[in-house]
Amino acid sequence: MTIRSKFVTLAMLGLLGLSATSCSDFLEPTPQTSVDRNDVFTDLEGARGAVIGIYGALTSANYYGLLYPVFSDLAADNLAHTGTFPTYAQVDNQNILTDNVNNQDIYYAIYRTINRANNVIAQVPGITSISEEQRNVFVAEALFLRANAHFDATRYWGDVAIVLTPTSEADATLNVSRSPRAAVYEQVIADLAAAETSLPEVNVGRATKSTARALRARVELYRENWQAAAAAADQIIASNRFQLLSDYRSIFTTENSAESIWEIQFDANTQSSFAFFFLPGANGGRNEVRPTGSGSTLPTAYETGDKRKDASISNGTFQLANRAVVAGVGVKYTDPGTGTDNFRVFRYAEILLISAEAKAQLGNLPASLLLLNQVRQRAGLAPKATLTKAALLDAIAQERRVELAMEGHRWFDLVRIGRAQTLLSIVDPNRLLFPIPFRETVNNPNITQNPGY
Repeated sequence: MTIRSKFVTLAMLGLLGLSATSCSDFLEPTPQTSVDRNDVFTDLEGARGAVIGIYGALTSANYYGLLYPVFSDLAADNLAHTGTFPTYAQVDNQNILTDNVNNQDIYYAIYRTINRANNVIAQVPGITSISEEQRNVFVAEALFLRANAHFDATRYWGDVAIVLTPTSEADATLNVSRSPRAAVYEQVIADLAAAETSLPEVNVGRATKSTARALRARVELYRENWQAAAAAADQIIASNRFQLLSDYRSIFTTENSAESIWEIQFDANTQSSFAFFFLPGANGGRNEVRPTGSGSTLPTAYETGDKRKDASISNGTFQLANRAVVAGVGVKYTDPGTGTDNFRVFRYAEILLISAEAKAQLGNLPASLLLLNQVRQRAGLAPKATLTKAALLDAIAQERRVELAMEGHRWFDLVRIGRAQTLLSIVDPNRLLFPIPFRETVNNPNITQNPGY
């Protein structure tokens, strides 16, 4: 294997480190987990590997490989903690300590992703051996991924550090102060605007124009910028690139389907941990979390006849590897052995519901109702009749819960629409944000803690 091939292999595995002075001799017996970025960003192969390294950061069990989406359902009322990890119990009880290692690991996984993106944004434009068009695509992918990561950070922690330059060593440049959430949103939208022009229309598992529009729609919904949210969602709808699958279950048995806008790709070499943490021991898992039990009301959220219930929660007859899965277990993820379950970041159904919610807020109730009923009818439910604005918004919130259950939306939805305290019996409003990790507040004197922690 050539030295260049080894550089790219490391980057593709997500091991492109921050060191600017790592050893260049690959015969050195000490295991190497980082490479000199000046050696990586020299040609097409190195640049491509660095971009893939950003996606590699997303596959961490501390990010989209498990914790980021699972904690959103666990902190809310979609999942109960049925295992033994005390850090999970803290999330389930909305009583997260500042030294919670899982909270810390999510935080660092997100900023690791941002730093890898920043390296690509800073270094790729200077690689003159690559065509300008290809450089622009690589940078656009990195801009999108940086935007997505900053948005993910602000959803859990509120005001967070906006980091736009790459770091290569631990020095004072790492001591970035927190920015207001509104400023984070502005940076996310700016990155998306810069990225969208150069992103391709199709690129399975990677950033495209549609992924940028989907994130923009989601961000504008959180910002309550209803017109912009509807416009971004409607761009995707009008493109006719995506559609609802006729069978809800097939969304999770078909990778990169016609309903999927962006999936994080997992396989036997890059494994997700969802099925292992959801399924019981008899099916190869540890059943750390489940959608039944104290703290979860998800099973009773489904209407009679909703096909999504049995497709999401085992009724005791769900078959997996010739063995029935015990009732009450989540079954959207079903491969605990090799962890090949992809994670669906953006689905077409969510885009329909974003447009429906934005249009309802704008007073366009007929158009909103039409979009809502598309999602309901796929689930085997009767369409809703004419509703008041308040009732329609309630119906959309309910639809988001059952349509996107166990996909990492519930906590964020309850917080953004102002219902988390009441529904989850949270006395202290400060608990609507996760704590900044204690280690971060110690290492960075410019980072303040969230109130109440």
